[in-house]
Amino acid sequence: MSERIRFAWSWIVRAVREAGHERYVALQVLRCTLAAVVAWLLVAEIFHFQQAFLAPYVAVFLVEATVLRSMQQAVVQLGAVVAGLLVAVVVTRLVESTTAAIGVAVAVGCVVGRWRRFGSSGIWVAITALLVIATGTTDSPVLLGERLVETMIGAAVGVAVTALVFPPVYTAGKEGAELTAELRDLLRDMAAGCREGTADGHHGWVQRARGIDSLVRRAFDESRWAHESARLNPRPAAARAGERARRWDRTLDDLSSVSSAVEELAHALGPVLDDDTSPPRGPGADTELHRARATVASMLDALAGMIEEVGEGHEVDPEGLCRRNLTDLAQLATASSDTLLTARLGAVLHTARRIVAAMRLEVEDA
Repeated sequence: MSERIRFAWSWIVRAVREAGHERYVALQVLRCTLAAVVAWLLVAEIFHFQQAFLAPYVAVFLVEATVLRSMQQAVVQLGAVVAGLLVAVVVTRLVESTTAAIGVAVAVGCVVGRWRRFGSSGIWVAITALLVIATGTTDSPVLLGERLVETMIGAAVGVAVTALVFPPVYTAGKEGAELTAELRDLLRDMAAGCREGTADGHHGWVQRARGIDSLVRRAFDESRWAHESARLNPRPAAARAGERARRWDRTLDDLSSVSSAVEELAHALGPVLDDDTSPPRGPGADTELHRARATVASMLDALAGMIEEVGEGHEVDPEGLCRRNLTDLAQLATASSDTLLTARLGAVLHTARRIVAAMRLEVEDA
C-alpha cells in the first residue's frame, strides 16, 4: 500500500512540476469534470429541461486535445444529433411498434453514420435515434427541440472549457532533436568504424538507419500537433509554439531527406570496410585502402557536424569543411589505380552528395 501511495504522490508532483504526460492527464480530468458540471447546471438548474443528461455527455465528449479539434468535433456532433433526430422522427412515422422502430432506427442510424464526414462521431446518429425513440419524445416537437438545444449547450460548454481552461499547447522540437542526435551519432559511429578499419558494426548501422524512419514520423507528428494546438488558441504561448513549429518544418524536411540517404550510405560502407583481397591488390594497395578509409571517416564526421548544425538552426558547413572532405574523397577515388576501390568509393561519394544536397549545399564534381 505504501508503494502505491508513493507512486500516486510522485505522479501528482510530476503533474505539478513538469509539463509532461501527467500534467496533460490532470488538466484533461479537470476540464472534463468542469465541462460536465457546468453543462448539467445550465440545462437542469437554469433551463429546467426534463432530460438533462445529454448536455453533460456531449460536453465531456467535446473536451478535445486542441481547441481547433474541439470546434471541429462540435460541428460534426451537432450534425450527427440532427441526423439522429430526423431518423427517429421518420422511423416512428412509418413503424408503429416501438420495439421494431428501435431496431430499424439503429440500423438506419448506423448506415447514415458511416458517412465519412461524421468520422468517429457517426455512431451518435444511431445512439440519438435510439434515445429519442426509447424516451418517447418523437411525438413532441418541444421535447425534440430540447434534445437539440441540450446538444448545442453541451457542445458550447465543451468548446468553451477547452478554449478557456488552460487550453492545450504543444511544442515542436523534442522529437526533432532526438532525430538529429540519432543521425549525428550514427554517422560518428560509422566514422569510428572506418578509422578502425573493421566492418563488425556494419549490420548494426544498417539496422539503426532503418529505424530512423520511425523517428522522422514522430517528429512530423509532433510538428503537426504543435501547429494544430496554436490555431484558435487564445494563450500567448500558442503563438510562440506555432512559430517554433514553422521553424522546425524546414529542418524536418531536410532531415527526412537525409534519413533515407543514410541507410544507403550504411550499405555503401560495407564493401569499403571489406578485407576481401580478390582480385589481388598491387603494391601499396593496403596503404591506399587505409588512406581511403581515413578520408571517408573524416567525411562522415563532417557530415555529422553538418547534421548537428541543421538541428540547431545554425548555418550549415560555414567553413566548407564537409565540402572539402567530399572533394578530397572524389580526388582520391579518381586517382586510385584500384578500379574496385574506385567503384566502392564512388558509391559512398554519391550517397554523401545526396546528403549534402538535402542540406541545400552545392558540391562541384572533382
